[in-house]
Amino acid sequence: MADRLSVSGTSDPYTAQSYKAQSNDKNTITMTGFFQLLATQLQNQDMTSPMDNSEIMNQMTQMAMVQAMTTMSDTMKNSTAVNTQTYAAGLVGQEVTMAVTEENSYGQETPVDVKYAKVEWVNFTSGDPTIKIEGDDKEYNLTHLVGMGRVPNPFKTSSGEGEGDKDEPESGNDVDPGNDPINPTALI
Repeated sequence: MADRLSVSGTSDPYTAQSYKAQSNDKNTITMTGFFQLLATQLQNQDMTSPMDNSEIMNQMTQMAMVQAMTTMSDTMKNSTAVNTQTYAAGLVGQEVTMAVTEENSYGQETPVDVKYAKVEWVNFTSGDPTIKIEGDDKEYNLTHLVGMGRVPNPFKTSSGEGEGDKDEPESGNDVDPGNDPINPTALI
């Protein structure tokens, strides 16, 4: 019934887990099914204590609201998918910074470095768009996109590790302490 299920001890216990029920014929009702249920309820009601008209209207209103919310949710999913595909398609030919990942001890991909390259093409056949960059055979998920252009490596450790391009921009340490607008007394 759930998309993802983890047993304690088999994955990172500190990572938030999410569960999503799949809709099927047993746990969903259509408007037609609702009206059939309402008609059956009216046919089998106690004649000494009939159902109140306001109660029937409340049930019909609730069903209409649930159906409207479902329709709105589906529309939002479709809109998000179109926006994601449009954004991904706009990346073709652009220079990007992609996260390079390694699998950690819990089996999760963890970013360790970045790679700079131009986007060759975008693949929409797998559901979520994947990106192919020049000089790399791997297809990257859109979530691996760090930024447009040459974004400074946010995964570089303080010891200077990382295998990204050596000509990446520095993090702003080129400021002369005497001309530091934030701390003009830096030389004192």
